[in-house]
Amino acid sequence: MNHPANLLRINLDSGRTNIDPTPQALLRRFMGGKGLAAHYLYQENPPGCDALSPDNLLAIMNGPLTGAPVTNGVNFSVCAKSPLTGTWNDSHCNGWWGPELRYAGYMGLIMGGRSQSPVYINIIDERVEILDATDLWGMDTFAVQAKLKARHSIDRKARVLTIGPAGERMAKLAGVFAENRTAARGGLGAIMGSKYLKAVVVTGHGNYEPADPVNFRSVRARIHEKVRKSSGVANLRKMGTAELVESVNETGGWSMRNYTTGRDDGLCERLDGIAIKDTLWDGGARRRPCPGCAIQCSHLAVVQKGKYRGLVHDGPEFESITLLGSNCGIDDPAVVTAAEHLCDRYGLDSMSTGSTIAFLMECYERGLIRKEDTGGLELAFGNSDALIEVIHMMGKGEGPLAFAAHGTRDTAQVIGQGSVDFAMNVKGLEIPAYLPQTAKGQALAYAVSDRGACHLRPWTYGKEVLGRGGRFDPMVTAGKGKMVWEGQQRNAIYDSVGICKFFTYAAGLDELHELYTAVTGFDMDRHEFDLAGRRIAVLTRAFNNREGFDRSHDTLPARVTTQGVRPVTDAELDAMLDEYYDAAGFTEEGLVPESLLVELGISPGKIGS
Repeated sequence: MNHPANLLRINLDSGRTNIDPTPQALLRRFMGGKGLAAHYLYQENPPGCDALSPDNLLAIMNGPLTGAPVTNGVNFSVCAKSPLTGTWNDSHCNGWWGPELRYAGYMGLIMGGRSQSPVYINIIDERVEILDATDLWGMDTFAVQAKLKARHSIDRKARVLTIGPAGERMAKLAGVFAENRTAARGGLGAIMGSKYLKAVVVTGHGNYEPADPVNFRSVRARIHEKVRKSSGVANLRKMGTAELVESVNETGGWSMRNYTTGRDDGLCERLDGIAIKDTLWDGGARRRPCPGCAIQCSHLAVVQKGKYRGLVHDGPEFESITLLGSNCGIDDPAVVTAAEHLCDRYGLDSMSTGSTIAFLMECYERGLIRKEDTGGLELAFGNSDALIEVIHMMGKGEGPLAFAAHGTRDTAQVIGQGSVDFAMNVKGLEIPAYLPQTAKGQALAYAVSDRGACHLRPWTYGKEVLGRGGRFDPMVTAGKGKMVWEGQQRNAIYDSVGICKFFTYAAGLDELHELYTAVTGFDMDRHEFDLAGRRIAVLTRAFNNREGFDRSHDTLPARVTTQGVRPVTDAELDAMLDEYYDAAGFTEEGLVPESLLVELGISPGKIGS
């Protein structure tokens, strides 16, 4: 496919569409994916706009490597101001949809406005239709995908991105779903729902053509050889991300019972990668890889016995095993699978859903809510039936706990009684599976991530606790600010070029730089390549500053700062923040100075020039 790919703009108020080339200068400076979306939203989103208003733009962006014939070249980014946090949000999805959009000729879509009635978008190469979705409104994600595939798969299989009933109701935990893959975090499904946009269907007939095929094939061959020899890849192929359960439990960082403890060997044995592999994945034989992936981490689960016998589901993954499992006191892989499947069906973020239900369970056990508040449910830790029933309430928007679909922060405001102290979120986004007190750098990463608590911006836990890529004492605070800032820049690159982060199990930024220059044809050295990551990380911080976020919001829940064997004290967090801001070039209040924007070419009036 010729470079650059096009940008499709859609105004849902007027129904008008425009197809424009993506400027080479922007691709060089912001790469694609998260970076390119950040450029457009920083320039075009009205500052302070309501996230669920027609003014809030929704950008779905590929990277230059999305659709490339190389392992892990499948990632696309869904980006907007988040209704859950009010911050910048980019959530990422792998699988088939992003590459298909690239084959249709597009780097990405930018959608604004609001339709007057439910619609979906159908893209076939340069043909773009906005079609009536009245018959789809109210349907779950799996049903919508099946119906639209049957309707639009003509000469090749159409690919479908959709929301479920939770997104239609603008639940703040609603995600965007694309064929067993999910851009789940931050409530982006609610934005689609606010625009009456049910789905985007795409069929592409183009081919991916690297600008420099010879160099591309050379670096691809080296990467595949590394994948073949990597022991980390072998473990991931056998057990997916579930392989982390045992090792994280051994370090005391596997969150349980609403993040109150971090180790339980008996529970671990029932939910670890071996248990999941043997009870659900037929020994790991049922792999369900993304297209062209040599790593093949995803597995198809088939529940063999019990109440959920016969259920077929793609997963479960480590975060869901933890947050729908151990964090809710659940020890049955079949129940975790059923819970994750329901989240996907309703269109809910399984991580935030699990964390919110764990919070409700603690409220129940503390007596802050009672049976008359739960619809008669015994909402105690370990009650599998209660877990499933609350997911139904959240997904359908029916029942006394339906409000929990807006996350722990809103739920704590409803319940009150001091419950905010153990509502485990940062800026509104629920904390992932790793217990923050076990790794000071990971705690800082949660506090300063541009989208709220996130373990991938960066994943310092691997180096601090698991010894992956070196060893850095997890209880030391000195050096963690610099470590987190460097990791954020690095991850901004991964999130912008269109590559799945599991690429890092076998290769690194050196190979990624070679791939990027081969597919784009840019004569770009490593300094310029790395500078793009810095530019993108600074830009999303500037976006948040403009929305009112500063140092006062880079905080952690009271449970993290006051409880546990080694709490992350306020003094420790302050020291790490000082170092982080200094490394990034921000002010002491966590603001991006205008001089830094000018230096990086991202100040208004200069960006994109």
